[in-house]
Amino acid sequence: MPNPILQMRGISKSFPGVKALDDVDLELYAGEVLALVGENGAGKSTLLKILSGAYHRDEGEVEFIGEKLGIYTPSESLGMGIAIIYQEIDNFQTLSVAENILVNNLPTKGKLKKVDWRNSYRRADEALKRITDEIQPNVLMSTLSTAQQQLVEIAKAIDMEMKILVMDEPTSALNRVETEKLLTLVRQIADTGVGVIYISHRMDEIFTVSDRIQVLRDGKSVANLKTSETNRDEIVTHMVGRTLDEMYPHEPQSPGEILLEVNGVSSGMIQDISFSLYKGEIVGLFGLMGAGRTDLARLLFGDMVMQEGEVFVRGKKVRFNSPEQAIENGIAYIPSERKVEGLLRGTSVKFNTSISIIQKLMNFLKLDLKREEEITRRWIDELKIRTPGSTTPIDSLSGGNQQKVVIAKWLETHPTILILNDPTRGVDVGAKADIYGLIEKLSKEGIGIIMISSELQETLAMSDRILVMCEGRLTGEVPREEATQEVLMKLAVGSM
Repeated sequence: MPNPILQMRGISKSFPGVKALDDVDLELYAGEVLALVGENGAGKSTLLKILSGAYHRDEGEVEFIGEKLGIYTPSESLGMGIAIIYQEIDNFQTLSVAENILVNNLPTKGKLKKVDWRNSYRRADEALKRITDEIQPNVLMSTLSTAQQQLVEIAKAIDMEMKILVMDEPTSALNRVETEKLLTLVRQIADTGVGVIYISHRMDEIFTVSDRIQVLRDGKSVANLKTSETNRDEIVTHMVGRTLDEMYPHEPQSPGEILLEVNGVSSGMIQDISFSLYKGEIVGLFGLMGAGRTDLARLLFGDMVMQEGEVFVRGKKVRFNSPEQAIENGIAYIPSERKVEGLLRGTSVKFNTSISIIQKLMNFLKLDLKREEEITRRWIDELKIRTPGSTTPIDSLSGGNQQKVVIAKWLETHPTILILNDPTRGVDVGAKADIYGLIEKLSKEGIGIIMISSELQETLAMSDRILVMCEGRLTGEVPREEATQEVLMKLAVGSM
């Protein structure tokens, strides 16, 4: 068996009050894709930053292509051929693609060392052509989609003759087609002899693209398995210390009274939608991207004008012209884009939790700070939000904990109808399990829940009934006991 190109042995790293890594080993071979998985806080990011040179290890050693490395910087790491593409792409939006690919390495000519633009565009084009024909080296980065910007990052790594490529949640902002293309590219890159470390919370991707899966939990490496010899259940169990059955706790209940009745509703691409939601029921809303699920959710929440049809909330006919009117009638909506629509960035956990009821906390133009703190602390405890305190900046929390804050904000309005739009998008499996448990608890308390999800397994496991949309129309309603992936996908593409 060939020697690994990377060996990290006995790596430990501590920060004030926490041991982020505890005696972790990692090996990577040329031409393989190693999936590195674990909950937020498991130690994945710390391990990557040690590999990149951004952090210095407290203990352990790093060996790269047979050479033991001492302390090195991120710049030296890049020079050795270790390329890391982070989840939040950091590039120069006002510069060209070529300038981004060759940053700090633009070829020059003449005694005055002027930039050799012809050679720059040629080199950038050569790197791009190895992965795509869709991007020209002279266009501005700001004109590219997220998927295309990721390709530019990969082209940058190709130009510097990478030996290791690390990708941190590369598909978090991509649609299904873009994701499939990226996974194919990752395999092609590995086939050229590059060692790839692939980090993702999405199990389907991990099993599609990887050769091995290494699991971190609480700063320790707890499993290292060949992908072909394991399964989703085993990986989840290693990640969170619980079985997959415990991930999805839903127990169907007998439906109560009708909370929401939608009759022949149309608006924009939404065409003639009719359905009912009962007390304590979880109705899954499934469909492919562009099916109209988010538009329907926004319409029910008063964020879109209803052009035709009728809506009844607990038997009362309503017509919402604003989200405020929907909230007054007991409807809450948790959007899929939490960082754009769900959170007030740059503010605290407390502010994001209380903003939905801020008027109720005012007493003669003065905010009741004590009550605001009590409410925030109660939700931190109840939803197990991992935060140093209520005044912690919301941006410093993990994706799963940010999502819990968004949920807390809306639950504080005491809704009877809760619309969840991809509630577990971009969160790790541990946070997913917490959110599933909360959804189940809310349904048992009698809240009617509409759950939009792009994950088939999640939809099948958590729904009492499933409504399927295609091109703005309902194409089917499937009872839980009759729902399968095949049935839902056929309805989602309009072939039934």
